[in-house]
Amino acid sequence: MKKLFLFVLIVFGISFFNRACAQDLAKTNPKYCKVLSDTGGVKMILVTLPPGAKVGTHTHPLNLGYVLKGGLYKWTYTNGKTESYDMKPGESFHGGAETAHFSWNAGKTTIQFILVEKYK
Repeated sequence: MKKLFLFVLIVFGISFFNRACAQDLAKTNPKYCKVLSDTGGVKMILVTLPPGAKVGTHTHPLNLGYVLKGGLYKWTYTNGKTESYDMKPGESFHGGAETAHFSWNAGKTTIQFILVEKYK
């Protein structure tokens, strides 16, 4: 019984920690992110990044998106790993939950995309 109690306590603790440490993209970056819809555990965000604009540290749940205006987009995870994506208008993308990272527009044109995140 003690082992079961300890297991449940650990699972709830990890779940609480993950929620508490999640850094919502729209809340941490209101200058570049506009929430278009937030209902039923699904959030739709319009992200607009002029050249050189940096989006502060955030995380993502399960997500997908659609590129409206393309450009070179880069991001760095807290472990130091950096990735890049040459976005093209009309492309879509998707991903699972991601660890904390920051990102920026590394190109010379404004990048704009719609990001849809599933929280529940």
